[in-house]
Amino acid sequence: MQTYIPSQETINLWRVTAYRERDGRRAEFWRSLPSLPVRPDTAHKGFFGTALLIGGSRGMSGAISLAGAASVVSGAGLTCLAVPEVIQETVAQFCPEYTTIPCECDDHGRLLSLQTDEMPAIFERARSVGVGPGMGVSDNIKSLVETSFCALDYSMVFDADALNALALLNPDEAPSYVYGTRVLTPHPGEFARLTGKKPGECPTERLEMTRDYVTSLAEKLLASEKSVMPEGKEIVVALKGHETTIVAARKNTSGYDVLTCTNLTGNSNLATGGSGDVLTGLITGLMAQGASGWDATRIGCALHGLAAELRSTLVSRGATASDIIRFLPCAFDYYQHAWLACRELER
Repeated sequence: MQTYIPSQETINLWRVTAYRERDGRRAEFWRSLPSLPVRPDTAHKGFFGTALLIGGSRGMSGAISLAGAASVVSGAGLTCLAVPEVIQETVAQFCPEYTTIPCECDDHGRLLSLQTDEMPAIFERARSVGVGPGMGVSDNIKSLVETSFCALDYSMVFDADALNALALLNPDEAPSYVYGTRVLTPHPGEFARLTGKKPGECPTERLEMTRDYVTSLAEKLLASEKSVMPEGKEIVVALKGHETTIVAARKNTSGYDVLTCTNLTGNSNLATGGSGDVLTGLITGLMAQGASGWDATRIGCALHGLAAELRSTLVSRGATASDIIRFLPCAFDYYQHAWLACRELER
C-alpha cells in the first residue's frame, strides 16, 4: 500500500496549523498526550518489535489486511498476520510489507486453531497481539478468544468479532485472570453486547459508562485474590465514536488507578467500513514499539482522527479506510509538531 506524501508546501502549511494548536481549543488535550515512541537513527527492525494480528475469514479478508497494513505504517519492526488458510493468498497480496501464516479453518473459512509449525517462533518474537478483525464467530473462535484473553502474556488488543466472542461467554466462563495488558476497542453496538447497556450520545454519560465497565473488569482482573497481572499492566477500553472515550485501570501495589481521556481528533471520514480495523492495527503496532496500552490507545486514537482530518483538507468526501492508512505518516508528523508546540508553553 502506497502512503500519501504531500508537497513541501502542504507539509509546511500543516506544520503551521499544528503549531497553532498551542493556542487553540485542543491545547490541553495535546499537553495531556504522551510523546510518540522514540525511533533512534541507529536502530534496526528488531528494536521496534514484532506485532502479531489474528483474524480474517472467508469474505472478510479486508479487515485483517487493513489492520496489518496499519501496523506496518505505525512503525512496528515486523508485522505478521495469522489468517485462515483459504484467504492467505488474498491477504498476502494486499500489502507486501507484512508476512502471513496460513492456519487451519472450518468449512465457513473461520479459524479453527493456531497450531502451525510457524506459530511458536512468532509467539516467541511477538511483543504485542491484536485479535478480532474479520474473524467471525463460532464455538472455536469463542474458545480461541477466551484462551487468548486469559493465558497469553502479551500486550493485546481485542476488537470486532473478538469482542463479540467475549460477549457470548456465560458469567461462569468470563475471564477471571489475565497476564498482560488488555485493550478493548468497542463501537457502541459491541459495547452494548459486552455490558448489556447501550451508550448514548452524551459525552458525560459515555465516560461514566466506560468507567463503570473498566472498574468492573478491574475489580475482577486486577484487584481480586486471583489476580496474576503484574504491577503496571493495564485494562484499557476505548469506546469509539465522536470524541472517543478512553478509560484505563492500571495495576498498582494496593489495587489499581483509573485514568480517563477524551480524544478530540477525527471527523466523518472515519465513518466507513474498515476504519476500526485500522485503529486495531495502529494500536497493536504502537505497543510492539514499547508503548503501554494506555499510551498506545491515546496516541492511536489521536493519529487515527488526525489522518481523517488531514485527508479532508484536500478533499472532503469519498474517504476509505485505506485512505486513513495512507495519511498516517502525515498524521505522525502533525502529532509531533503539535505536541512539541503545546509542550513549549510549559517551559
